[in-house]
Amino acid sequence: MAINPLNAAQHTQAANETGGGEPSGEIRPMGKKRLILKRFMRRKPAVFGVFLLVLLGAFALFGHHLTPWHYQEQDFVNLGAGPSSEHWLGTNSAGVDMVALLAQATRTSLMIGLIVGILTPVISLVMGCAMAYFGGWVERLGMWTLEALIMFPQIVLIGIVMTGRDGGPVTLAFIMVMFGWMASARLIRGMALSYVNRDFIKASRFMGVHPLKIVWRHLAPNLSSIAIINATTAIWGAILAEISLSYLGIGVTVPETSLGLLIEQSRTYVFSQPWMFWAPVAVFGFIVISLMLINDGLRDALDPESKAGGKATT
Repeated sequence: MAINPLNAAQHTQAANETGGGEPSGEIRPMGKKRLILKRFMRRKPAVFGVFLLVLLGAFALFGHHLTPWHYQEQDFVNLGAGPSSEHWLGTNSAGVDMVALLAQATRTSLMIGLIVGILTPVISLVMGCAMAYFGGWVERLGMWTLEALIMFPQIVLIGIVMTGRDGGPVTLAFIMVMFGWMASARLIRGMALSYVNRDFIKASRFMGVHPLKIVWRHLAPNLSSIAIINATTAIWGAILAEISLSYLGIGVTVPETSLGLLIEQSRTYVFSQPWMFWAPVAVFGFIVISLMLINDGLRDALDPESKAGGKATT
């Protein structure tokens, strides 16, 4: 099995004798997961990013309790009204409360981001490792498919498939997954080639371990750190794609709402009713900042050569 430099912290050292003749205490073995967590927690900006993302998630789940208005309910007395005690962030031109709309839009965008951010790295990891391990016609067919799909702009492919569909957020998320795994899979396939001929893979083959089990249990875990980092970039990439598609009118559609749809609907009111435009833009900015900080912390925590996470002490 390949030895990860992070596992070096797992070795126990013998206690040294002090001047008084008593042992000074020994270094306890530290697991890989605990080591990565400790290195991540030392990165204060990354911890702040987690805190900010948790706040955004709480707002997405429970923000509708901050207002008595439903995100599809209209207040005909306050059409396009500014922030007030009744409507904290004002209303849009149809009289819908912006807090309720923003909470629902954040929930939809985060849901799309999470679906894409979880499924895309997993598919990329498995497909990349499988192409590297099996080689032959499997690798040729996989690389031909990757190259053919990568040649087309992803946003155009998604727009073509979404045309005529209901524009639901789940549908959009799975279409993004369908066309979003290729670039990462090609990168992982190139890195997996360096593991295919290592002794632990050869030993598994010799012992008759099923090829799919070798890919999933022995090859993929050695490249899981790349998939973890790709997950955070995939989340904000999916949210950005959703905003772009909704802005173009081929993403999430009414009666659903999302950050992209709110931005598209309010772009003509950016000067006359700025709260309609800048509220969803600010939420999207906070999501990107939090994920960027988390991604930076994960990269340093998972990289054994990085010194940003401090020393691996208990």
